[in-house]
Amino acid sequence: MSQLPIVAPSDSDIPARPASRPADGAAPSVDVADEDLQGLLVTFYDTIARDELLAPYFALVDMSEHIPRIADFWSTLLYHSGRYSGNAFRPHMEMPGLTARHFERWVETLEATVDARFAGPAAERMKALGHRIAYSMQLRLGITPFAEFRPVPD
Repeated sequence: MSQLPIVAPSDSDIPARPASRPADGAAPSVDVADEDLQGLLVTFYDTIARDELLAPYFALVDMSEHIPRIADFWSTLLYHSGRYSGNAFRPHMEMPGLTARHFERWVETLEATVDARFAGPAAERMKALGHRIAYSMQLRLGITPFAEFRPVPD
């Protein structure tokens, strides 16, 4: 598996809590909170934008509109905020050539991005939800999933 380094957010206007990874390289000690989602997603999509496999699918996406909407999506899933309404599946129906490898790379990148900055129950739940989302989308698109279904922890 070729793994891209997780890049720092490029948008300095996004507020963020202090870095959760100590300077000595120890594991993060802060769990992901609702206010962290936007910065986390900027980092995630900055990494995706440099990924040869995934970048073409996001090249035409206006990230200034996409990231706040996706932050609302994750806020609703993780914290039951109710901020997201819409159909997260619909745009994926219009993406030609998606394979299980695309979803696998998306999940790998999500997990690496979360793990680089956060540790705790919400971080674990976000990663598990990422697996569930990828699994569900693959089934709905008629793609054999890259991994078995993993239940989301309570």
